[in-house]
Amino acid sequence: MMPAQPPPDALPFPEDPWEQLDLARGLGLPRAAGPWSYGSAGRTAAAVPPAVWRLLLNDTRTRRRYAENVHQRRPADCWFWLGAISSTGHGKMRASNRACGVSRVVTAHVYGYQLAHGAIEALPGDDPVIAHRCDEASCQNPAHWRRGTRAENNTEYAERRRRLSGPLADVRGAAGRAVAVRDAILRARSSGADVEAAIAAALAEGLGDAPTLF
Repeated sequence: MMPAQPPPDALPFPEDPWEQLDLARGLGLPRAAGPWSYGSAGRTAAAVPPAVWRLLLNDTRTRRRYAENVHQRRPADCWFWLGAISSTGHGKMRASNRACGVSRVVTAHVYGYQLAHGAIEALPGDDPVIAHRCDEASCQNPAHWRRGTRAENNTEYAERRRRLSGPLADVRGAAGRAVAVRDAILRARSSGADVEAAIAAALAEGLGDAPTLF
């Protein structure tokens, strides 16, 4: 069975570089030449000036496109991203305000955090990170996000990656896990299957049995 394709609104505009967007693979889309520039892509809040963020956050079409690509579940659950996914497992989208001529490829949860809390005013030299308490890189549930520093995020990752179960133990890596969940949701939706069962199966597939004491 062919993997389910994300809805059209999940696709960035044609001029996007595709090296880090897994959608190019298998969809017959052209690849852009040259390396992917994370700095211009808005991987972190500080990569885009606050004034530009405010323009992007105020655009009705961008807000609607973001909401359409979030699979919203119960308040305590992870809300998975259904659009483009980067090599780090994070959601990606093109945010724009065409009336002002502004357009950026941004990380979905960084956009979502500021949609909920307002544009981040980073101090000079500051590089705020929007971390996931749930360790699911594609999660869009605002209750699972925490603003912190890169050092804090690195420390938490180093501590939790040694756990024998949980998202960071997935043998597929963050991107493989996020893509598997996204595709499972889209397939279940299109076929009328149980979406929650599909999510559970996709999450469990990359996790081996933890060793026991006996």
